[in-house]
Amino acid sequence: MSEELLRVVRNVGRLMALQKSGLLDTPPEESFDRFTRLASHTLSAPIALLSLVDGDRQFFKSARGLDQPLASRRQTPLSHSFCKYVVEAGDVFLVQDARKTPIVQDSPAVDEFHVIAYAGMPVRTDEGHVIGTLCVMDQRPRAWTSGELRALRDLADCVTEEIQLRTHLREAEQARRQSETRLLELRKGET
Repeated sequence: MSEELLRVVRNVGRLMALQKSGLLDTPPEESFDRFTRLASHTLSAPIALLSLVDGDRQFFKSARGLDQPLASRRQTPLSHSFCKYVVEAGDVFLVQDARKTPIVQDSPAVDEFHVIAYAGMPVRTDEGHVIGTLCVMDQRPRAWTSGELRALRDLADCVTEEIQLRTHLREAEQARRQSETRLLELRKGET
């Protein structure tokens, strides 16, 4: 991996934003599983993931079409990740045939998981940090169409909005609790 890629992926602000999302190492949720099902169906792709890219791994908040034991593990080392290139670029990353694409042809994902074609769109925080991707994969070469990419971008934008909404709700709830605690302390001080 290049130093630039690692610098972007391991950026402290980005990693803090990822932690703040509250999604790492959490169980699958139907609200996110809907997006991966839609992505898989809409793009006729056998594999779809909501992948969160951490400093040394990628965690699959939602996954459709993975074989065991990867489906149960729900993560891979960063060395297997195509999604890290979406984080680095801050934009779509496309692969028509990984075996012929120099940047990914030596990825362990090609041999171990037979990832040949890949399309990934960024999932962002309010601050603009790319914390992961909504991506689809195929085990055969593919030329992704502009219509497929528009659909995937729309779905990734919906995932982004879901994550941002959850973050805002969690922050509002924390602020409410802190306010209630302060109010109780003030009342105790008055008595």
